[in-house]
Formats: sequence, structure tokens, C-alpha cells
Amino acid sequence: MYKSRLSRRTMSKSSVATDNQILQLHIAMAEKLLAEPWRVEAVRDKLEKRYQAGLIRHSGYIHWFSILDCIDQPDLFKQTLLDEGERMRKLRRRTILIGILSEEERSAIMADKS
Repeated sequence: MYKSRLSRRTMSKSSVATDNQILQLHIAMAEKLLAEPWRVEAVRDKLEKRYQAGLIRHSGYIHWFSILDCIDQPDLFKQTLLDEGERMRKLRRRTILIGILSEEERSAIMADKS
């Protein structure tokens, strides 16, 4: 569904597995955000707080801001958020999409993928 870009470095099997789990979680979070767009404001607030606290670089801030800005274009939103390139994999590992899924939803996704 989402094309992968070739990475310059070889990833270990555990890194690939972790990235796949994180991707599955982000697929579910994308669907939930699209179904419940009112949640985006809280995500934007988290992004701003992390940026102001120096926890996220300017380039990461701009990238996340741009992703959230296209929430009204579902295909583009999912394509960008779920891109399998190295840059997006790194951003997803430090996601700002905290608290979107309930613990039950997260556990169910993790159980399906293990």
C-alpha cells in the first residue's frame, strides 16, 4: 500500500520489526484521527509544547505541522504519515500522536502483530 524507500543503511531485524509495529500503530492512529478530527487540536498543542520545550527540532516541527495540516485530505494525510522512508520512520519513533489510541486498542494491535 505505501511504497518503501531504500535506506542507505542496513536495518537489523529487530529495528525492522519495531518499525513495523510502530507503523501498524500509526495506521490505526491515522484512521482514528480521520474519524475523530476534533482530536487534532490536542495533537497540535502537544507539538507546540514539545517544540517550545526544545524537545523537537525545527525540521521535525515543520514536518509534523505539515502532516497535521493536511488532515482534511485523508489520502494525503495517510500517505505522508505512513511513508516508509527513513525520515518518517525516525519521526514515528518519537511520535507526537500520544494518547490517540486507548490502551486496549494499542494492545490489540500489538497482539495481532506479534
